[in-house]
Amino acid sequence: MPLKAVLMALSVAVIWGVNMLTVKGAVSEIPPLMLTAIRFGSVAILLLPFTKMPSGRFGRLAILSVIFGTGHFGVLFFALSMLDAGPVAIIVLLGVPFSSMLATYFFNDRLGWKRLSGMTLAFVGVMIMFWDPTMTDLQLPLLLVVFAAFMWAVANVMIKKLGNIDTFQLNGWMALMAAPQLLILSLFLEPAAGEAVFNASWVAWANTSFTVVMSSIVAYGFWYHLLKTQDVNVVVPWSLLAPVISVAGSFIVFNEPISTLKIIGGLTVLAGVGVIMLRKPPQQQEQGMD
Repeated sequence: MPLKAVLMALSVAVIWGVNMLTVKGAVSEIPPLMLTAIRFGSVAILLLPFTKMPSGRFGRLAILSVIFGTGHFGVLFFALSMLDAGPVAIIVLLGVPFSSMLATYFFNDRLGWKRLSGMTLAFVGVMIMFWDPTMTDLQLPLLLVVFAAFMWAVANVMIKKLGNIDTFQLNGWMALMAAPQLLILSLFLEPAAGEAVFNASWVAWANTSFTVVMSSIVAYGFWYHLLKTQDVNVVVPWSLLAPVISVAGSFIVFNEPISTLKIIGGLTVLAGVGVIMLRKPPQQQEQGMD
């Protein structure tokens, strides 16, 4: 990869890694559903002036906004309000093996022994983290993160079925549809959300601004540019740096405990996801089991 591409990939990993910390900081002051609504509303305001409504795709974008906006981000932010940032950053990587499973069903993508091994490692790693004594009373929030990871995988399938669509066009219009859903849910489930938003500190708003501008727009803009201009198998592994940065940052910033089981489980998940990501692309694979 050229130096410029390496710097972009590194920037994406750092931004995504730090983003988990900024969201954790923001949900400590702003209720999670309201925060997610603000996130999507802000993204829509920033992107829609520069995009057009995709013709003939309104219905599918509306469904996608429920799956990705509420099912993934809403649930993820809600779980993050109850969990440490480090474990969430690792467990949400289950979206990768979930995507592989769904791709096999919807796109007849072949499961070889390497991918099956990676999927098994990833799920075993999460189970190890579930067994950690510090997680005993947090099984429901942990399962919510697993659910959010699955919703991310479902969203990937839906996005692929949308066909060729501009990234900012997709993000802008989906955000416009997701924001009202989350706002309504927040008004019903978070009665004190309005007061919390009014009383939020500048730190909370700085964290929110980071996740809107840097993560949702800058990082994704860099990422899709890299996927279009560089070898996918070289680009994608850079994303594995993000959870490592999140775990290290959560220990430094929030003084989150790091136990032996969390370390073993996290490394097992990273290894499994790495095996899946580092497979040869279909056009380079030989027939049979890879």
